Amino acid sequence: MQVKRHAQRGQAMVEAAIFLPLTLFLLFGLIWAVQSGVQSERVQVAVRYSGFVSNLSSPYGGYSIYALYNQAASPSVSTGCSVPVGDALTNTGAFPGPASATFWSPIAGSASGTCTRGSTILSGGNLAGASVFLHTASAITANVPVPAALASALASTGNPTTITASQNVLETPDVGTLLKCYPVLQTTINASLTAAVQNAAAAPAALSDSVPSNPPSPGTC
Repeated sequence: MQVKRHAQRGQAMVEAAIFLPLTLFLLFGLIWAVQSGVQSERVQVAVRYSGFVSNLSSPYGGYSIYALYNQAASPSVSTGCSVPVGDALTNTGAFPGPASATFWSPIAGSASGTCTRGSTILSGGNLAGASVFLHTASAITANVPVPAALASALASTGNPTTITASQNVLETPDVGTLLKCYPVLQTTINASLTAAVQNAAAAPAALSDSVPSNPPSPGTC
């Protein structure tokens, strides 16, 4: 009986020595996967929020007669762009609510966002002709720490894993962009202003609703 009990205890120690490291490895892997999954979702929220804020429009102001005449002298493409911020990654600032605990947050200071904005020309597909759109490209990166037990397995040598997200948003152009991309519009508006001062009856005829025969090229916008 004594020999049998010693054998059972020895077998239990061998099983523990085999399965304990595997269990810990799986546990740390689960922790890293959960952290990475949460941050993957939050970086997506950050770039979507950036695109939403960058493309907020005011039709009554942006497409008003005042805006049209104000841009006629020197039209320009809108370049205002909201860079994705780390608030979405920690649930603070622009994202009200209880701040995330450290476990659910990226490495402090690791979040970095970029945002570029300009005009783009789209053609083909179901479009009747080349069309001008405003284009916003937002991106953000953040780092999630890798547990030491997984460092070698993930071949990261203990460095954080980088989580990234990017998004392209297209928006209808504002008055300034239209005047910049279609010089004929600017010429017509300026002529109408000059004629209105000199002789209201001499104002030029309205522009046709047809698609311009010579659509703008990216270089003209």
